[in-house]
Amino acid sequence: MNRIVNFMKMKKITYKLFMITSLILLSFAVLIYLTLYFFLPTFYEQYKTNQLQSGIAEIIDKSKSLTVREAKELLDEYSKENNAIIYLQEKNGNIIYSPSFNFQGNTQSSIITGKTSQNEETVNAYNHSLPIQFLNERNLMVTVFATFQPIDEASQVLVRFLPYISIIVVCIGLGSAYLYSRFITKPLLYINERAQKMANLDFSENIVVRSNDELEELSNSLNEMSNNLQKTMDDLRIANEQLKDDIERERKIETKRREFFATVAHELKTPLTVMKGYIEGMIYKIGPYENRDFYLEKNHKIIEGMDQLVREILSMSKLEQNIFKIQMKETNLSNLIETITKDLVFFASQKEITVINKIPPNLYVFSDNDLLEKAFKNIIHNAIMYSPQGETVYLELTEDSKENQIQIQVVNTGVHIKAEELQQLFQPFYRLEKSRNRNTGGSGLGLYIVKQIFISLSINYSFNNVENGIRFLVTFPQIK
Repeated sequence: MNRIVNFMKMKKITYKLFMITSLILLSFAVLIYLTLYFFLPTFYEQYKTNQLQSGIAEIIDKSKSLTVREAKELLDEYSKENNAIIYLQEKNGNIIYSPSFNFQGNTQSSIITGKTSQNEETVNAYNHSLPIQFLNERNLMVTVFATFQPIDEASQVLVRFLPYISIIVVCIGLGSAYLYSRFITKPLLYINERAQKMANLDFSENIVVRSNDELEELSNSLNEMSNNLQKTMDDLRIANEQLKDDIERERKIETKRREFFATVAHELKTPLTVMKGYIEGMIYKIGPYENRDFYLEKNHKIIEGMDQLVREILSMSKLEQNIFKIQMKETNLSNLIETITKDLVFFASQKEITVINKIPPNLYVFSDNDLLEKAFKNIIHNAIMYSPQGETVYLELTEDSKENQIQIQVVNTGVHIKAEELQQLFQPFYRLEKSRNRNTGGSGLGLYIVKQIFISLSINYSFNNVENGIRFLVTFPQIK
C-alpha cells in the first residue's frame, strides 16, 4: 500500500515538473522563433545599411588622395565584401566606372550598364548616391546599390522549415523536461520516503544525499531532527519506565501501609478486647473474675505487651525515616554478646534450651553500640523463642585476619524454614504462625527492625537453613 502511495506521489510531482518544464522550453522555443522571424530582417537591414554607409564613407575619405584608376581596388573590394553594385557617374548620368566593366571610355556600354543598374532597383534594397572627388576628376557621383533579398529568402525558408523545427524542438524539449523532472524528483522522493519512516517513528536509517546544495542541507537537517527525536523518545521511555517503577513502588508502599495499619489494629484490638473482658468481669464480679488481683496481674502483662509493641513500632518508624542519629564508635562486640546472653539465660532455661557460647574476649568493631544491642537481642531472643524445647542455641564469634573481618553466627537447632519464607521473615508483622497468637510468637517486627538496623549501619548479614537448624550470620569489617 505504501509503495502504491509513493508511486502516485512520484507520478504527481514528476508530472508537474515535466509539464512545467516542457511548457517553459516550448515557450522559449516559440519566442525565439518569432523573434527570428519578425525581428531578424529588420535587424539585418539596419546592420547592412550601417555597414554600407560606413564603407562608402571610408572610400570617399580616401579618394581625395587617389585617382579613379588607383581607387579601383578599393571599389572592387567594397563591392565584394558587401555584395553590392557600386559605380561612378558624371553629372549627366554617364557611368564612368563599375566593377562590371573596365576603363575603356565606352560611353554606350556605360549607359547600358547604368540603365541596367537603375532597372535592378527594387523596393527592398539600398540605393544611395553621394558626391566623390578624385585627384584628376571633379564633380563625380558614387552610387551604391545592394539588395536585401537574401534575408527575405531566409525568412521564407524559416517558415517552410517550421514543421521540422517544431518536431525537433518538441522532441528535445520533452526529452529534456523528462530527464530534468526525473533528476530533480529522485532525491526529493528519496527524502520523502525516509521522512515518512521518521514520521512513523522509524529512525533506523539516515537520509544520505550528496549534492552539495539545499537538498543535502535538508537531508542533514532531517537526520539531525531524527537523532534528536530518537534521543528525546529514549529519554521519555526511560522517564516513563522510571515513572512506572515509582508508581509501582508507591502502590507497594501504599499496600504495605494499609497492611501495616490493619496489622497494628489487629495486634492492639486483640489484647484490648481481652483486657475489656477481664475488667468487665471484675466490675460485675462474674464467676472467676471476682479474683481481682489475679486478673489485674494478667491485665498488667497485656499492657506490658502492648507497650512493647508500641515501642517496637516507634523504633521501626524511626529506622525507616532515619530521624535518629547514629553514634559510631569503637564497640567491644565480645562484651556486648556476653551481656545479652546473660540477660536471656533465664528465658532459655524455662524452655530447657542450652546456650553454648564461643565468644573470644575483646573483639572490637566500629559501629553504634545501642543499635547493635537492639539487633542482637532480637536475633538471640528469636533463636531461643522459636527453638523447640530441649534444643541448643550456638553463639560463635570468630576473627578472620586474612579477610580482615569479624563474623558472628547464631544457630538454633531443631528448626527448618521453607526457602521461600526465609526472606519474608524480614517483612514487618510477618509470622510463620498465621494465627498470630501472642503465646506462640511475637509481633513480627523483630527481624524487620534487625534488617533496618543493619541497613543503616551498612552491615552484611545472611539467614539460611543449615544441617541441624537455622543460622543467622553477621559480618563486620575488622578495625585496623
